[in-house]
Amino acid sequence: MNLADPRPLGQLARDNSRGSSAARRWHADRGRGYAQALVPHLAIFALALLLPAVVAIVASPGLRAFLRGTGSLRQTLSNAGVGILFLGTQLLLRGTLIAIFAGVAALVPYKLPPSAPWSFVVAFVLLDFVYYVQHRIEHAAPLLWAIHSVHHQSRDYNISVSFRVGVLASLSTLVFHSTLALAGVSATQYAAVVTVHGLLLFMLHARTRFTLGPGRFFNAPVFHRVHHGADAAYIDRNFGGVLLVFDRLFGTFAPYTREPTFGVEGEVNPENPFEANTAPLAALLLSLRQQPTLGKKLLALFVRPKKP
Repeated sequence: MNLADPRPLGQLARDNSRGSSAARRWHADRGRGYAQALVPHLAIFALALLLPAVVAIVASPGLRAFLRGTGSLRQTLSNAGVGILFLGTQLLLRGTLIAIFAGVAALVPYKLPPSAPWSFVVAFVLLDFVYYVQHRIEHAAPLLWAIHSVHHQSRDYNISVSFRVGVLASLSTLVFHSTLALAGVSATQYAAVVTVHGLLLFMLHARTRFTLGPGRFFNAPVFHRVHHGADAAYIDRNFGGVLLVFDRLFGTFAPYTREPTFGVEGEVNPENPFEANTAPLAALLLSLRQQPTLGKKLLALFVRPKKP
């Protein structure tokens, strides 16, 4: 404080407060200005990285073959088209889904320690277990299968299959992921682990046989390839996400023995992205219409009929 300042102490405090507020606004405005100025530079930088990659893909037959796997470029483009539709729903719903999770978490009085590293590990393992349970139910309940089967329609297996996700997938995921809030996972922890988990799942569709061991603990593309197989020995196997521990514990693991036949057995596998999403739902509605009673209609929604 300047002792020679003739202003009363109260006036001096108010002036200092106004000065601090003005300084904060100035720094905030300056920060926004930096951010706005940075956006074009980031866009140019991203374009500089993307263009060489596009040129390399177009110029290299080997790289194009790697990306499309053993199938056609049309299938890869179909997978990408389905992914664009899914991305659109994510842009519309992602914030809402996180907000709903945060709302559920706020109702739970206990929480994992917010900054302890082990709590993020626990949250990640819990998420992977929930993923396993959700994945099994999606294959067993016709209503959820109508959403999830979009991901299995591809008749080829390459990294583009990671984009092939049904437009309604986020809604079913929200129901299962909300159970993590009941285990004390905060919204911040959930946002962190679900991001890492999603990135690791994305890589499961790469065409490689690299594994982290014999498949006792960690999943790998070669084991997930089994899950996408339409062969009798591969159907309803290897539901795990990052870990294969749960497949081992619950008897759903199957080793890779030969290259699978991909696609959904006995169902249409459309290449049109819109039809890919609507065809399974249309088939489900047809099945419901064929049921004579309300009870059987409800059963047809949630219980898969046994194959003869």
